[in-house]
Amino acid sequence: MPIRILFPVDKRLGSVRTLNFLIANKEIYNPVVNLVHVLDFSQLEWHGIIPEYQDQIRETATKVAEKFVEEFKEKLEKNDIYVENTIIVEGEAGKAICEEADRLSVDLITISPNNKSEITNIIFGSVTHYVIHNSNCPVLIVK
Repeated sequence: MPIRILFPVDKRLGSVRTLNFLIANKEIYNPVVNLVHVLDFSQLEWHGIIPEYQDQIRETATKVAEKFVEEFKEKLEKNDIYVENTIIVEGEAGKAICEEADRLSVDLITISPNNKSEITNIIFGSVTHYVIHNSNCPVLIVK
């Protein structure tokens, strides 16, 4: 029976590790993958960027995200892993990932920590930490 997985993707090494893990273990998990990328624009106003430029930044960031999410989809499908959805949402990453997992009723979230130091994670928080403690489904940490 397939396992429905939410796979948050970004341009960091952790996403590549998770991709390779899913490919290497596709026979075990028989995954049906939902790719999600979260765009967090909350700091634009805070940094004093005028609304016109904020719109341009949003548009450009969305196009870039669509392109690399599609690259992940192609790599998974090339390895006979079905991709059910590709999703790009705006918001705070950890919260958005948990909300998408609930909305899609996935069985598992696969995520890889970003290699920040423990001190950095304590001060600024960690998306992985948030997801682990707030998800309503199991979370598989890929290191």
